[in-house]
Amino acid sequence: MMAYYGKYDTPKQVLDDHNLSQGAKIEMLESWRDDKEAYMRASEEGMGGEDRSHILKEVEKALIALRAEMDKT
Repeated sequence: MMAYYGKYDTPKQVLDDHNLSQGAKIEMLESWRDDKEAYMRASEEGMGGEDRSHILKEVEKALIALRAEMDKT
């Protein structure tokens, strides 16, 4: 089961969850990214569904922000 599913609607909500370690946030966002990439591949192969590329972009931005924050410490 996807750890973010049903708990977080946006990647920002993951970033703002102070109960998660930075490592847990990265792991969750990477999983979310991988799920969306797989979904988009399936959509390109003719399996219907709405375009979720905007969520993928948000996830990527959140990962970049987290990694930059970790580099500072």
